[in-house]
Amino acid sequence: MSADDFRRIWRDIKSKPVDMPGLAAAMKPAENNMLSANMLGGPSYDGQAISFEAGQIFSKFDVDGDGKLNKKEFESLIQNYPELSKLAGIKGADVPANKASSLPIEIVTGRLLTHYDETSGVAIPRTSVEQHKAMGHSVQPLLESYRSRYDHLRNLLTSRLLPRREHIMSLRRQLQNASSEITAVRKSIERETVTDSEQIIERLRSVESMRQSSINHQILQLEEELDAIERVVRRVEVANRDSHKASSNGVLITTALPHDTPIESINAPRADCMVELIQQFSDVSSNIEKLSVKPITVQVDYPTNDFPRETAERLEILAHCDRYMHAITVKDHMLWCAMKEKEKAEEMLEEEKKLSHEYAEEVTRWVDIVQNLTQQLNQSKGEYDKLERWNRQLIDTLREHNIFVGNP
Repeated sequence: MSADDFRRIWRDIKSKPVDMPGLAAAMKPAENNMLSANMLGGPSYDGQAISFEAGQIFSKFDVDGDGKLNKKEFESLIQNYPELSKLAGIKGADVPANKASSLPIEIVTGRLLTHYDETSGVAIPRTSVEQHKAMGHSVQPLLESYRSRYDHLRNLLTSRLLPRREHIMSLRRQLQNASSEITAVRKSIERETVTDSEQIIERLRSVESMRQSSINHQILQLEEELDAIERVVRRVEVANRDSHKASSNGVLITTALPHDTPIESINAPRADCMVELIQQFSDVSSNIEKLSVKPITVQVDYPTNDFPRETAERLEILAHCDRYMHAITVKDHMLWCAMKEKEKAEEMLEEEKKLSHEYAEEVTRWVDIVQNLTQQLNQSKGEYDKLERWNRQLIDTLREHNIFVGNP
């Protein structure tokens, strides 16, 4: 609601003198004086005073100062001034006091919406209920319509969406746990890899440090020899140090110091230096001889291909492992084939054993049959011999009685 809308509503309300003791008690003293003078039967304000009064009330509840009353600010206004609903023509007996603050209000007219037209789908005030029913519309109390729809939606949420939400939340927790586990494993492997790499680098640096120390030691020895040679050179050429005149006599000088620029010059000698050089000639000569014949034991060639290459060695081992794994795979295939052949041979052996057992049982049955037949044959032969003897006895008896019997 904008300030102009509120002023317009307030102007309409001011035109209806209504007794509002609750509103007068809730407002500030200055506002109470203005309302009591106009709305409680006193002399009415002019248009500017009404606009000023409405502006004061509007600014009081316009918390964010954007020039409009949002839903929360408007509800606060109605809660602080519930009599405003009565000023819009709503009787207090129509709606209970505890429900009036929870019902919506038309912004333009300020009427309290108490019912809901199910047919047209709009909220209506109580004064319009009979009119909408006369048009054949289904009208229900607003709170009952709201409560029925709210309960239905709550049942749908409870039976449909809430279990799905729990399932989705469970899946999300599982994915989060999987992500945390993957991160933890990655960090663990990363720590192991970093530790291993640092140890490899430390061993490599240790080998390099040993060789660099040996090289530095030999460089120091060479620098000592160079210093000794430079001292002898300076001792020989000390007589020519202060003069820069060219001369046809002298010694060719070439410095060997690392920071000096090599020069070649012939300088004129001085008398005191000449005498000193003559006196020290034997010592300088012997020193030159010693330095010139002193052996130089320096190792110049240092191998650079024997540094520990643990990473390359590991990669080579892994390559060997790949070949070994291939060989193991081939071996496993050979063993599998051998096992299959063994199983096949065992099956054939079992079949042979079974067949041999059947043959043995068959032979045993034939042996029993042969034994039985042999026994029967022997019995038959015994009976035949017995009958033969009996026949001969009968024939002999008949002959004894002169009874002729032909040969059987």
